Amino acid sequence: MTKAIILSGGWGTRLRPLTCTIPKSLIPIVNKPVIERQILLLKTVGVKEIVLAVSVMSEVVEKYFGDGRRLNVKIHYTDEKYPMGTAGAIRLAEDYLKDDNFFMLNGDVIMDFDFSDFLLSHQKYGGIGTIASRIVEDPSRYGVLIVDKKTNQLYKFLEKEEYSPPEGKIIPMPINAGVYLLEPTIFSYIQPKKKVSIEREVFPRVANDNQLFHYPITGIWKDVGKPLDLLEANIELMNHIIKNLKGKVKNLIDDSVDIDPTTNIRSPCTIGKDVVIRKNCSIGPNVIIGDDVYVDKNTKINNSLIYNEAYISENASITNAIISDNCLIGKNVQLTGEDENLIILASFVKVDKDVKLISKNHQSISYCHHEIVKESIE
Repeated sequence: MTKAIILSGGWGTRLRPLTCTIPKSLIPIVNKPVIERQILLLKTVGVKEIVLAVSVMSEVVEKYFGDGRRLNVKIHYTDEKYPMGTAGAIRLAEDYLKDDNFFMLNGDVIMDFDFSDFLLSHQKYGGIGTIASRIVEDPSRYGVLIVDKKTNQLYKFLEKEEYSPPEGKIIPMPINAGVYLLEPTIFSYIQPKKKVSIEREVFPRVANDNQLFHYPITGIWKDVGKPLDLLEANIELMNHIIKNLKGKVKNLIDDSVDIDPTTNIRSPCTIGKDVVIRKNCSIGPNVIIGDDVYVDKNTKINNSLIYNEAYISENASITNAIISDNCLIGKNVQLTGEDENLIILASFVKVDKDVKLISKNHQSISYCHHEIVKESIE
């Protein structure tokens, strides 16, 4: 079994305005696109051939990954001309996947678990499909799985609107983690050339035939459906990577950086290639900075994501923010999100000097690409 398909054609509407110029599948997670991290994980279990089911901004995705040679895998593409649903998308790739079992991943999930054991368990179950599951405290925003705890057989697959906890109490339940192992038989459950949902239409039929199982996972797992999820996923994965290095480093800092010795890096932080940080700055904790970023003197950044080629002028203060690529932050700017309310700047946003954006008593404050921010919000 050496193949997989990653569904990477979604609009990413809940991540807007970030996804107005960046496909959801290329959103950076600790400075690598989310599906690149999935590809690296698939390689650990011997996957050498991957289908990317693309749609929105497909040309951007194809330009980034090419034929897969850079990652030492072979990549094929299926481009949906119109929405085909999660099952319809894999039916388009049947010619690539029909010879053996294969992984199927939703392209907006960050994870790190033992794919080898997942495969062995799927083979032991002997079913048509195995769904990776994760127990969460509040399953109301996910698809809930009704399972046999002894055999791991999956009886029902409830979409989030179908799940009604008894007496309104929130009960931890296993949910669909967006990672599947499927046998080619699955294609017989999918009508060709039609929009079909694997969760709503295919899996219930497979479960009725007693051919659907689940595999409980531990370790890191998070979907990146919303900006807050994106920030939290970056921080969680960064800590996970540092922990796995077993005390060798406290931060993930590229050797090419130019950081003034008077600047204080407060772990954990990730700093990408060719970043310049001038004197008397305070960076961290929980900061991920991309490549080719310039940070001028006396700037403070914490609990934030800074994408590639951003320019941050002197005396800036940035907290609980996501700043996309090529943004320009003027002198004395203050960007302060609070709790779940973030400051979100899409690509090529310019914030004029002395502007203050503070989300206190507001929802998240966000600006679309190429906007110029001239007035404060406090």
